[in-house]
Amino acid sequence: MKRLLAVTVALVVLAGCGRDGQVPTSAPVGPSQSSTVAMPAFLRVTGRPTSSMMAVVWRNGVATITSRLSGRKVTIAGKAGHYTRNGRLLAVVRTYRDGVRLKDAQGVTLWRARISRTQVEIRRGETEVRYTFRPYGDDRIIVRQGTLLVGNVRAVENGAELTDASGVRQGVSSSRPGDDMAVLLCSEIPPDLRAILTAVLLRRR
Repeated sequence: MKRLLAVTVALVVLAGCGRDGQVPTSAPVGPSQSSTVAMPAFLRVTGRPTSSMMAVVWRNGVATITSRLSGRKVTIAGKAGHYTRNGRLLAVVRTYRDGVRLKDAQGVTLWRARISRTQVEIRRGETEVRYTFRPYGDDRIIVRQGTLLVGNVRAVENGAELTDASGVRQGVSSSRPGDDMAVLLCSEIPPDLRAILTAVLLRRR
């Protein structure tokens, strides 16, 4: 039986930074300048063993990510859209009305999440669609690679569960299903970039 995924993610989301994916545009959206009190949002996914595999904390616009997605513990720091590990730049995140892009230091898009009313496309580069997330009602997200089923995020009692294509549970959450959890099924994305994209989509909830 596959080892169950264990992830803990905590995030403070600035008020007013909701998911605004309905109006596509090529212009990036600047950071919120709101001075209202931050509203907390929390995502927690646990499996077996119950040790944390990933933790994300946002404080005053600064993200600290502790990830074990690669099998070893790494710490990623994010500030003003720049995410680094041990001082090395991993990605520059740019937020757009139709989603987010993870870029390298030269501005080349590495991975992109394009968000529309009906689906989320995870693209390698600007155009190569590798995964598609489609919501079914308010309680289920199906992840596909082309026509191939990759897995599901679906509501269960008191939260949500993450399952692979065979229906084997990979993790459980006390939060409702979200695109951030679905990213964890996208194994083609390198672990560090997957951790960053998970955190970014969690912030857009």
